[in-house]
Amino acid sequence: MLFHNPQLLLLLLVLPILIAIWRWRGMRLAPAALVLRIITVVLLVLAVADPSYNQEEVPLSPPVVVLVDQSDSLTPEGQAFLRSEAARLVEQLTMTDEDSPANQNQRLTTLWFGDHVVAAGDGEATGDTDVLLQALDPSESNLAGALRTARQLVAPAGNQSPEPAHDKANQTIWLITDGIQTTGDAQVEAYAAANAGLTINVVPVDPIQQPEVRISSIQTPRSVHMGEEYPVHIVIANGLALQDVTADQQGLVGPAQGTLRLWQNQALLAEEQVTIDPGDTSFTFRTRAETPGVSQIRVEIEAQPDTFDQNNTGSATTLVTPPSRILIVEGREGNSFELSSALWSAGIESEVIQAEQLPSRLSELQAYDGMVLVDVPGHILSLDQMTSVQEFVRSEGRGLVVTGGQNSFGLGAYQDSPLEQVLPVTMDPPPRDERGDVAMLLIIDRSASMTVAIGTSKFDMAKEAAILATETLQSNDSIGVLAFDTRQDWVIQFQRIGEGLGLKQIQDTIALLGSGGGTDIYGALQMGLSQLSYQDASVRHVVLLTDGRSFTNDYNAYQMLAETARDEGITISAIAIGRDSDTQLLDQLAQWGGGRYYYAEAADDIPRLTLRESEIARTDPSVEGTFQADLTDVHPLLRDFVPAELPSIDGYVATTVKDGAEMVLESPDDTPVLAAWQYGLGRAVAWTPSVTAPWAENWSDWSEFGPFWAQIVRYTLPAPESTSTDSPLTVQLEPRPGGARLVVDALEASGESIDLADVAARITLPDGNTRDVGLRQVAPGRYVQDLVMPTPGAYTVLVVLDRQGERHQTEMGYVYAPAAEYNPPAEVLYGLPLLNELTQITGGSVMTVDDVSNLRAAEVPETVVESPTWLQQGTDWLPPIWLLLLTVALITWVLEIAVRRGFFIRDR
Repeated sequence: MLFHNPQLLLLLLVLPILIAIWRWRGMRLAPAALVLRIITVVLLVLAVADPSYNQEEVPLSPPVVVLVDQSDSLTPEGQAFLRSEAARLVEQLTMTDEDSPANQNQRLTTLWFGDHVVAAGDGEATGDTDVLLQALDPSESNLAGALRTARQLVAPAGNQSPEPAHDKANQTIWLITDGIQTTGDAQVEAYAAANAGLTINVVPVDPIQQPEVRISSIQTPRSVHMGEEYPVHIVIANGLALQDVTADQQGLVGPAQGTLRLWQNQALLAEEQVTIDPGDTSFTFRTRAETPGVSQIRVEIEAQPDTFDQNNTGSATTLVTPPSRILIVEGREGNSFELSSALWSAGIESEVIQAEQLPSRLSELQAYDGMVLVDVPGHILSLDQMTSVQEFVRSEGRGLVVTGGQNSFGLGAYQDSPLEQVLPVTMDPPPRDERGDVAMLLIIDRSASMTVAIGTSKFDMAKEAAILATETLQSNDSIGVLAFDTRQDWVIQFQRIGEGLGLKQIQDTIALLGSGGGTDIYGALQMGLSQLSYQDASVRHVVLLTDGRSFTNDYNAYQMLAETARDEGITISAIAIGRDSDTQLLDQLAQWGGGRYYYAEAADDIPRLTLRESEIARTDPSVEGTFQADLTDVHPLLRDFVPAELPSIDGYVATTVKDGAEMVLESPDDTPVLAAWQYGLGRAVAWTPSVTAPWAENWSDWSEFGPFWAQIVRYTLPAPESTSTDSPLTVQLEPRPGGARLVVDALEASGESIDLADVAARITLPDGNTRDVGLRQVAPGRYVQDLVMPTPGAYTVLVVLDRQGERHQTEMGYVYAPAAEYNPPAEVLYGLPLLNELTQITGGSVMTVDDVSNLRAAEVPETVVESPTWLQQGTDWLPPIWLLLLTVALITWVLEIAVRRGFFIRDR
């Protein structure tokens, strides 16, 4: 006999107390009544201890378990079909000889499973099917969990010896399923069942063949800066439910019509009627990051025909950091106006400075995410300034964009400088046909102010510069030297080197040039350009050197003069000498004349700058002519842009792409127009035309001018999260069933853990509601909390740490994905191949329900009888023992009363 509540037998300890009370009262109660009372108490105690018949006397046969898949991957119709198949299977298994002693103790249990396992009982007969389905959670297929539960029923832990008491041939798990599992590992459980001596037989069902439209993927940038426009890429699959889209499905599904909706932070951004062809269909929307924090994106497709609604919604998150800040360095005042305006419109904050103002210390550049040099001549920048730009990219991981023009790259003396090292191109143009002859005109200011100096005068330096310039010319080149003050004198009339005066004589003549009075720049230009226009040369170039202000200050006249010369193929460069020079006029002259402008602070700079101009005239790397740039390869720099739709380009500075760099756009001469590369920790981009005039004048009128330059600049910028915060908090969300585990590591910059702090998190749910939770510390600097996520979608987690008034916070997004039940299985092995593997591991079979009767007759004849209870058939007719004991106790109690009242004593 077994007791279900053996601890209650301790109540028998009251018996000595009853006897002691009887003796203390002088034994007034009759001994017979005492005995009856003791018997009554014993019977009552035994009754409440709930004894039962000892079932070891008649051994039970081990149970047979039927596992029935009721997960949503089957659809409601499929679930009902599997339940009917299970009923047929049970009927087959219970068709035995009921009089056979061997079969009367056999147990059979039917279990339904999804994510959990429930006992089926008479669910359908009693109308409890929906309740049971809800209890088992059909949104997952936990095949491994179902097999584990069945194994524990059939072969309990205490009955797994190498030679168990029961015949292992009768210990069977029947599995009715489509073979799809979304959690757990059924193969591991099959090996455990085999070790316990169990057999798994499988009744497979074919996967459903129904049309299915689902959101396959949603892609957004991991992080963006506030104000940045970013894409949302959506892929929608149209195929068969629970199957990857393949070519052999094309004839089984047709186009689906539906409505596609896109939300950002609860606001509807787009709603379109779409046609989804068989296969994958991509859609791209663009949105702007308006506020810092986590931007939540939700996409919904409502289409027909469709099977599952649960996979028609998808989410993504993007971290929005404060606006990016860049430094725009102008080579000439105002030449970045269109660019800076376009970048501001695109949400990129920019600060504009002149090249001379560029910081020479790296620490002063750390406030910026990137830098743009707009046609900046190298001679303006010191070595320290160039080095700071180089380390800004290489060591700090920031971005650099350098644009072309008449004063940059090879035209701007970048060769052999730190600027050339950081760029993806070298300043050496590729080999090309030899340039034609050159006609150079040097116009030298000989006014009295040029001779005032301590040491060597500006005028002497100008003459030295002119002499050096002649040395760069070749024998077929021509040179003319015009000196001016208030009047103009030809020091050397135009003549070819080697003809007329020899090179030595030309240089001696320049050296003997004397100084004069005032300054008339316009008159000198007018005379010099008139003579130069008659020179028959491939390249005709003017270099103007002056330190003063002209008597003539009519800008319109200068512009007309320079532009007329430009139309005739004559270019003008100007060198302003000293602070008294008319820098504004000379800068404008260089712009109008298509040349370069230089400012020489000291007289010593004049020879170097003039020599540079003569070298450019001799080996000019600029290439002019209208063309359409060609795309060399797909690149993020031009994402969302069609190269054929880019405006035409009128010129560029010829360079050569470096090894390891990427040439994105090229000219008809196969030279770089747009090139990029990784330099150290940062990125650098070279744009060899100008931003606007003179070689991209029509670009500023292009509707995509702003987005184009914003994309180029953003490509070079570091990832927003790498520069957005100095928070000591590191936040992770680890997926867990039903939600995620929030893990926060709090470390000081020194690496010391932040302990005993108050750490809390505010969770923003997909519907916009919020929930606050506290975190517990589990290790030095580590705080955790398990989060329950009631619905799939995008969640925002804001973590705040507070310790003694010191407050830190950080924010991140997390997408709790819809259940895998409704998408193609992620497992490599699933369906019938998986089921075959389970039977091979355990020695079972794959069969249909109709095959079961044959198997029963051949292998396990008349072995299973379904019993309504877990009691033996031999004791079912007996009432419960506690009821018998209670009945006897009632009788003894009545007898005790009768004895105490003298019912059994005769009258004397």
